[in-house]
Amino acid sequence: MTAQAIKKPQQKKRNSVNSKGYQKALDLAEAGQHEAALECIQKYARTAGSNAEILNDTGAILYCLNRSDEAIEYFLKAKQLQPDSAEILWNLSETYLSQGRAKEAMQLFDEMHKIGILSAEVLNRTAEILIDAGEISDAYSMLTRSLEMSPDQPILLPMLEIIKCKMAEN
Repeated sequence: MTAQAIKKPQQKKRNSVNSKGYQKALDLAEAGQHEAALECIQKYARTAGSNAEILNDTGAILYCLNRSDEAIEYFLKAKQLQPDSAEILWNLSETYLSQGRAKEAMQLFDEMHKIGILSAEVLNRTAEILIDAGEISDAYSMLTRSLEMSPDQPILLPMLEIIKCKMAEN
């Protein structure tokens, strides 16, 4: 997975956070200067306090710096403050998947489905991780759910049959 899958901080006016320090951090992140953006957003958070938006953007910057474990911590804190945020849920699930942590990502899927951001592609990538980890039954469940969500995936039918055979062997 590339860093582009994460919803990175964007150069735009924010409703809940509007300051020059915060905007500078967003501008630096948008310019790909992630180390400087991280320093700037952390400095801003120390003086302004944190909210879900700042925590999420800090997590996105950390993700871009390949510091996924730290990013997950920030996304989880943001999720506690704003549990129904599509952006936070998306970023958290993508970071889990990038780390091969399919089980944790799966725990978010019902919430993601409820707010309309769960996709067959995410389910398929999760199944791939599960297959690689030997979690055949869970992979089968993900692919079945994917096929229900998006029936125009003929490639999944033979895959499901192969997995079903492997499950019967075990």
